[in-house]
Amino acid sequence: MNSTKTFLLLILMIIATAAGAQTFKAGTFKYKVIGKNTVEVASADSSMSGNVAIPQTVRLGDTVYTVTAIAKNGFSGCTGIRSIILPAKITRIGQEAFLNCHNLNSINIPYGVKEIGDGTFCHCEALAGLTVPDGVTKIGKYALAHCKNITRFNAPDNCKEIGDKAFYNCQKLQALVISAAVEKIGVRALQGCPELRRINVEPENKYFTSQNDILYNKAMTNLIKYPGNIDEAMFEMPSTVTSIEEYAFENVKKLLVVKVSPSCTKIDNMAFVNCEKLQKAVCPPSLHQVGMDSFFGCIMLDLNSIPGDDFTEFDYKKGLVEKYE
Repeated sequence: MNSTKTFLLLILMIIATAAGAQTFKAGTFKYKVIGKNTVEVASADSSMSGNVAIPQTVRLGDTVYTVTAIAKNGFSGCTGIRSIILPAKITRIGQEAFLNCHNLNSINIPYGVKEIGDGTFCHCEALAGLTVPDGVTKIGKYALAHCKNITRFNAPDNCKEIGDKAFYNCQKLQALVISAAVEKIGVRALQGCPELRRINVEPENKYFTSQNDILYNKAMTNLIKYPGNIDEAMFEMPSTVTSIEEYAFENVKKLLVVKVSPSCTKIDNMAFVNCEKLQKAVCPPSLHQVGMDSFFGCIMLDLNSIPGDDFTEFDYKKGLVEKYE
């Protein structure tokens, strides 16, 4: 029995040693072994600052590992970092990898990366531009939320999905180009972008289209986003529009009169929120559903002229991810 117990103890010690070897520190980063001769950056010292370069390879004993990933939350909260150079062989950047890196103003995305995950660059307020390689197929929820200095974004050629509130509160975003591959745009993807002036959808896209810088679904039955900084006082919707999405006309600055499509049956919650100069909304008899607080903050509009009586307070917090807000 004693020899058996000794053998089992030895086995447990070997397993524990092997497990402990999976994560190690080298220089200013902690790494985790994720495959044969490959590691991810598991975490960084939150006190690091300035310009940071992650090495292409790292050594542990006699083994040289290639750095191929950034872990979830890997650099989260590193508020002093101003720029990061990622190794060329990085293929995965985890969710929230750079969350709350408030002073990050420059980063390269290697060509092998396939996804910008949820919250990856959320609250990177100093980030003024980001070039995303064409291999990226998804921009996650809140991925670029609160990137207050980004002025333009081109969705990658192979991007199929733009997540909920992906560009939330991008206060200087002026132009968005939606590539032909995009199949899904999440709810409120462009909420809180008051300077947005142009939305261009590539003609080959099968799911969305743009007309006069306004975003619709392909059939133009759903008006998704009317940029808030369009320089027009009057807008007459295409007759094909049957519904207007949440926050579609949020904070439109110069719109005085809107003529709702004669085919429209639904205006969603908060659709015209804070259109402070809107004086008149011409609505058709077909309009039977007006969502909660659809015209909230339209201080110059006579709400008695709007069909429907469902103006109870809209729960704008529903579905929000607090750490991203």
